[in-house]
Amino acid sequence: MQAGIKLITVLVFPLCGGLLAACAGIGWEDSSFTHGGKVSGNLPALARCTVDKLQSDSRWMIRSLQYQVFSYPDIAATEIYAYPEGALAGTYMRNSPSNPDAVIRYGLPTPIIHPGSDADKEVDRDYSFVLTLKRTDNATAFATVSGRKYESRIAWDTLEDCSAPE
Repeated sequence: MQAGIKLITVLVFPLCGGLLAACAGIGWEDSSFTHGGKVSGNLPALARCTVDKLQSDSRWMIRSLQYQVFSYPDIAATEIYAYPEGALAGTYMRNSPSNPDAVIRYGLPTPIIHPGSDADKEVDRDYSFVLTLKRTDNATAFATVSGRKYESRIAWDTLEDCSAPE
């Protein structure tokens, strides 16, 4: 009887480990998403509305995103980088979205102003998505979003909601 239990014990652990390893590779695929199009509205209003709506979203993964904004007045463009919680430099317990006692600054962060499009900027590659808005005329802008599929799709849908109807 003891030999049968030992045999089962010896077989169960490797089988469970193999099953766990096989399941780990299935399903969770962090694919990317890129989309672009014309939206109505001015850059500051679109950026502010989009970030405000994303910060008040009911999904915790979206609500906990933190933002870094780059403004390029020379070419009338704005870039909004969204980072998962803790990935943005300067995040501490006192301002972390997961801390219920934190002092969190909602809304669009103060843009970092750079002259020209290829300015020397510090961007962490661990961003969830980057939303780029470039003014085409006084009433419209061309927007692109690229990054992780889930967050980027939600950001694009939110931007379209903020865009004034044409």
